[in-house]
Amino acid sequence: MSRQQPSGHEECRYPLQDGDWVVMDGHQKGRVLLVDDEPLIQKLISTLLVSAGYVVQTAVDGLDGLGKLRAELPDLIISDLNMDRMSGREFLDVVRKRFPQIPVIVTTAEFANEMPSGVTADAYYYKGGLPLQPLLETISELTNKPPLRTGLPLIDNGPAQAKWDGDGQYLIECKDCLRVFSFPHTPDVVRDEKWTICIHCGNLVRFLMAAQVERV
Repeated sequence: MSRQQPSGHEECRYPLQDGDWVVMDGHQKGRVLLVDDEPLIQKLISTLLVSAGYVVQTAVDGLDGLGKLRAELPDLIISDLNMDRMSGREFLDVVRKRFPQIPVIVTTAEFANEMPSGVTADAYYYKGGLPLQPLLETISELTNKPPLRTGLPLIDNGPAQAKWDGDGQYLIECKDCLRVFSFPHTPDVVRDEKWTICIHCGNLVRFLMAAQVERV
């Protein structure tokens, strides 16, 4: 058994507790990102998917999930709703805006009969609904025939625009987690590209700050 980044074919990868990849011989069906803060649920679903031939990587909440997406996009995402730091609802909203081509399954133990309202997902699985065979069937359907979206978003590689809030702070929207954070005004503000770290997800953000005279 050996650790390595996902790269080849004809292999089956077991997720470790920290979400790393573990590679073993086997047949690969597709890549799945599992986002859930319950270790038992992570282990249960991961073991099921790996035994069925899927490559699985795990994340403990939405922000952790976004970090995994920076490295490699999966073929499908399974996400819980109730998680700390970034909930499943917010995470799935970000995924639908940035990666609408990726099918998503939402899981929760709160709603037994139908998908919770306002959730941007393609399918729903009730955690209390064992056995897990229906979940495997849904994953197979979505990975073999992903839902068609009306269009993919344009990729914006330009700097974010820092907006003056009139109260001593500039506001910047992180293009990774889509959250807004503040940046304090300093006397040396000039019109130029700068870099900072998103306080929410830790992403390196390139932004353009307007000159001080243009704040009015």
